[in-house]
Amino acid sequence: MKKLNNFNSTMLPLKMSNIDTDQIMPKQFLKRVERSGYGQYLFHDWKKEKEFPLNNKIYSKAKVLIAGTNFGTGSSREHAPWGLQDWGFDAIISSKFADIFKLNSINIGLVPIETTEDNMNLLFRKVTSNPNTEIKISINDKSVTCEELEFDFVIDDFSQNRILNGIDKIDISLEYSDMIEDFKYNRSSWLPKLTD
Repeated sequence: MKKLNNFNSTMLPLKMSNIDTDQIMPKQFLKRVERSGYGQYLFHDWKKEKEFPLNNKIYSKAKVLIAGTNFGTGSSREHAPWGLQDWGFDAIISSKFADIFKLNSINIGLVPIETTEDNMNLLFRKVTSNPNTEIKISINDKSVTCEELEFDFVIDDFSQNRILNGIDKIDISLEYSDMIEDFKYNRSSWLPKLTD
């Protein structure tokens, strides 16, 4: 998991509500277990429409997706945030995320930022009038700045630390490798043996 702190980016607008994980990453692409290579399948069915924002080259360098409310609803597939991150997004901003999608995103270092509908409408207006509008996100300060618009976002300290330091769940487990080994070799003899 890469480290992420302060970054500036343009935004890709997707002003649609209730976008579900089945549309973000359709079922026919869930056969692989590695996390890379999913970006090409992101919003596969919707990209067939020429006017869909991901097809617009002006947004090709955007690391921030701004979306309508209730983003990531539907099934709990981890492949949805995998695809978003593999496409190049580091953060998604919405007024509401589905809980499981939000957790799956944090687990890979894709930052889900919730804010008010008013702030979302301002962001959509800014990027619609000027696609080159930049947004600044600070994980350390838990803040977002876009021209005169500034707001804070909520992320728990544990998740913030993981994102700042690029620590995934495997890294957390490895921090306890000595304790795990100690447990493995020093457990009661009457218990079943643990093998390597």
